[in-house]
Amino acid sequence: MKLDGFTQDSGITYLFTYLAHPFESETMKKSEFEKIIDKTFRGLETKYGFKKVETTYQQRSCAVRFQNATTELGLTYEIGGIPWLTISDLSHPEEKQSTLEWLLVERGVEKAPTPDAAFLTTKMEENKLEVVLKKKNQQLVEYGADLLKGDFTILPKLKDRAGKYALECKRYIAIHKVKP
Repeated sequence: MKLDGFTQDSGITYLFTYLAHPFESETMKKSEFEKIIDKTFRGLETKYGFKKVETTYQQRSCAVRFQNATTELGLTYEIGGIPWLTISDLSHPEEKQSTLEWLLVERGVEKAPTPDAAFLTTKMEENKLEVVLKKKNQQLVEYGADLLKGDFTILPKLKDRAGKYALECKRYIAIHKVKP
């Protein structure tokens, strides 16, 4: 019997393998991911006092939280996707947070995304994860040292920028009849 391109046996085997081995693929194992994270963010521990406080795994994604006395960093990664990094004021993490990407836009390192970019699929080869994370860590230290030390004066600007982008995306949806 065929089920969406699988025979019944191969579909069951795939489903069992997928559920039995969360957050693993042919090229990315959980232990390898953890080594990459520890190696990449070790400098934040020594220079800024960050500690890894939580790692949460789901089927094909992972969230890692780091904290020091003032700041929380959240790394989210889905196998095959591009990881993203949030930066929060530890005393108000829901209200005072942004992403590394918006910080880089505000500092003039990256261009602001266009509304259509919100609807594009972002993919990355798994073997590029370590290189991408090292770059994000380097950018965080270079452009976000104030945030890492607990100076969150730039966060309102980042939040405003993200809010304006969200409005642009809503207009884009209305004009182009895109399903979010």
